[in-house]
Amino acid sequence: MSVIPTVEGLSIYSDISKQKRRYDLSAKFQRLFNQNYEFIARAPGRVNIIGEHIDYCHFSVLPMAIEVDVIAAVAASEDETVVIANTNPKFHLQTFSIPRDEQIVIDTYSTTWGDYFKCGVIVAQQYIYQNHPQIREQGIRGLRAIFDGTVPTGGGLSSSAALCIVSTLAILRVNNVEISKEELTRITIYCEHFVGLHSGGMDQCASVFGEDGRLLLILFDPKLSVVPFELPRISPHPIFFITNSMVTANKTDTAPTNYNLRVVEVDVAADLIAHILDLDPVKNSSQKTATLRSVMDAYFVQKMASLPWNGKDINQGIERLLRMLEIVDHVFYETEKSGFTTEMAASALGISHLTFGRRYLSLFPVSYQKLNLYKRCKHVYGEALRVLQMVQLTTTYDGDSNHFFQSMGKLMNESQASTRDYHDASTVECDAMCEIGIRNGSYGSRVTGAGWGGCIVHLTSLDRLETLRNALKSQYYEKRYPELSDEQVGEAMVESRPICGACFVDVQHEWL
Repeated sequence: MSVIPTVEGLSIYSDISKQKRRYDLSAKFQRLFNQNYEFIARAPGRVNIIGEHIDYCHFSVLPMAIEVDVIAAVAASEDETVVIANTNPKFHLQTFSIPRDEQIVIDTYSTTWGDYFKCGVIVAQQYIYQNHPQIREQGIRGLRAIFDGTVPTGGGLSSSAALCIVSTLAILRVNNVEISKEELTRITIYCEHFVGLHSGGMDQCASVFGEDGRLLLILFDPKLSVVPFELPRISPHPIFFITNSMVTANKTDTAPTNYNLRVVEVDVAADLIAHILDLDPVKNSSQKTATLRSVMDAYFVQKMASLPWNGKDINQGIERLLRMLEIVDHVFYETEKSGFTTEMAASALGISHLTFGRRYLSLFPVSYQKLNLYKRCKHVYGEALRVLQMVQLTTTYDGDSNHFFQSMGKLMNESQASTRDYHDASTVECDAMCEIGIRNGSYGSRVTGAGWGGCIVHLTSLDRLETLRNALKSQYYEKRYPELSDEQVGEAMVESRPICGACFVDVQHEWL
């Protein structure tokens, strides 16, 4: 297992002009706490190239860590007291103590930025008590910290995951506890559950395991693993250009009708397909139900006398996902494809309304009129297929750069269509930004992250980048948000390379 590294800061950023950020953070820490900080913890945001809303179904995804990040200057407290501040004036200073024998209480109906820090405290405390029981006797040591983030809040680039990871690292470090990348990922996957968000694991994996210059194929089954790989060396150079729609997508506030509901829908759908096909899949979802991945494995093991898919045989995975898409079209009646009421879903599963509520609706709050089970299955199996097709495309590059760009762009455009039509996770603004991109130099454009606003990732090339940038500025930002300054518009468009994951920064060196 690999430990969280300590890096010399300047080596991880392409823009050394960001050095001023470190000086500002240091000065603010000194003014607020009348002391110097002891270390800096950092976690990057991520952009998902393809594979949206399938991580919690245990299918592989294809993100990369990016240069925008969350950092914290930290010093240990003498006791259990925590004081956290933020360079963003919208996020006020907060003070609390870490209880020794109970879990911090978080009000999930009125969350603040400090509650995401508390999520990190909760998982760090659990990890420390399980692995270092001697610390329990003296209690968890607190800290003083100032946070600074360049990941757009609600932009779909995992600002909340980065904040939780930095918070977890900070608590562990001041208590002299080391942790591996694997263990940090495992515990921080659950962070946002404590603020009522039924999240998967992609965001944390990408932020922790990010590698310079490499995309990440993240596998969740049969076990969590990360396969870094480089894009082919192509001329003109491929670029993933990220643009903020400026539609804030607050995952926690909208979770009952958006994110959490999608999780419930795919869990119900998995159990329903298993019931119809008389399968006995592994119950490996966060609600202890089947997942669409475990249903696929059960079908091929129990009906086709095959071994479960290992996640790494790309050709076999493609064949099986194509078969599952055929099955989905056959198991749902036409009248069911427009959605299920609670009564319809319970009846189809052969259980009572009360049992349905206990099994699927008790873990996190959800709100709906109908459960769109057919559409969610079409998205999940189709999106999982596109991830594998993109991996296949990048690992079998034959030297035809035009074919590469066109094929990858097609997969991204199909992903956006599925996000819009089958997963209902796009918006009018996001659709418009994608359309402008496609007309002006993007080979493929899609919503990245949870959706319902946030950011778009465009596949373009170095020779097309300025045309794309100028078109989005004039046709999207200047028309829809004329009040934005040129500087604000510039900040809304990010050209980023894959970058290293979570780390501590050596404060003896100049950085940022």
